[in-house]
Amino acid sequence: MKEIERIFFIQTAFFGDVIMSTPIPRALKQLYPNARLDIILIPETRIIYQDNPYVDNIYLFDKRNPFKRIPSFLRLVHTLRKNHYDLAVSVHISFSSSLLMLLSGAKIRLGYPRQKFKNLTIDLPKGVPVVKRGLLLLKALSDREFDYQTELYINPEIQKKVQEYINNNELNPEKMIAIAPGSVWATKRWLPEYYAEVVKALTEEGYQCVMIGSAEERKLCEDIIKASGVNAFNSAGNFNILGSAELIRNCRLIITNDSAPLHLANAVKTPVLAIFGPTVERFGCFPYREEDRVLQVDLECRPCGKHGHKKCPEGHFRCMKDITVDMVLKNAKEMLNIEAKEVQ
Repeated sequence: MKEIERIFFIQTAFFGDVIMSTPIPRALKQLYPNARLDIILIPETRIIYQDNPYVDNIYLFDKRNPFKRIPSFLRLVHTLRKNHYDLAVSVHISFSSSLLMLLSGAKIRLGYPRQKFKNLTIDLPKGVPVVKRGLLLLKALSDREFDYQTELYINPEIQKKVQEYINNNELNPEKMIAIAPGSVWATKRWLPEYYAEVVKALTEEGYQCVMIGSAEERKLCEDIIKASGVNAFNSAGNFNILGSAELIRNCRLIITNDSAPLHLANAVKTPVLAIFGPTVERFGCFPYREEDRVLQVDLECRPCGKHGHKKCPEGHFRCMKDITVDMVLKNAKEMLNIEAKEVQ
């Protein structure tokens, strides 16, 4: 095979998938240390790779904006063709991603078996976690084994801002527990009143609960704190996604729905207690570190969709209602005790 000198990598999904893709550029650079490695993202997720040392250039495909989608695509094709890539790798199987690979003129187009217009692929076993799947795809290029630990590069300015928040609120990382009650999909959210009971119980045990979320989730977090009747901390909307990751890094544990904070926590190596309702682990997007746990109940109607719904299709929402506060507290306390013993 001709020496690979120029590579581009396509990952135009949203935050969770983009975070789970971070081992791939690292592995590609290990395979081809002298190659130029560029990445294609959507504008919203650029922040995930902005300080990544394995990526030389970031190109944006504004595919979610109906007015900018076609002009953005055409500009991107022009740029890719001008760069004369030897290798294109895509872990996003959409038609637009496939077409970008084809029109780029890249000599080798590596994609999943279902990807259109690829000229190199490999059979993958079923049930492989997403975080490992992309690295297995690289078996078409090399038999080397790669570390699948995800990672985020957080600059000192963000770290300083988070440390100031911790200091100003007199938070103690030995006592901090992150609580992430939000999700874009309503059926992925464990009940707010359940979260309030968890916050109350953990605070009364001496822990400091820090709510994690976007600006849009700030009221949800505030309502949970108010319903808990105890003193908790609402960081929702205070930080960008890397700032939230840095805050999670300082926590002993995160309790979260099947949403982006789960993947942030994995990337910064904070133990995850995840609550899964409409989604299931076999979709591949679950916390993968050894100490992590997923709470779920077996129901005939699960899973009801890969991304959840706005409302429960069956009308009973048992997938979340049947996960009790006691179940969450029992697992959280077990994880905190295990983590404390490991630190000693």
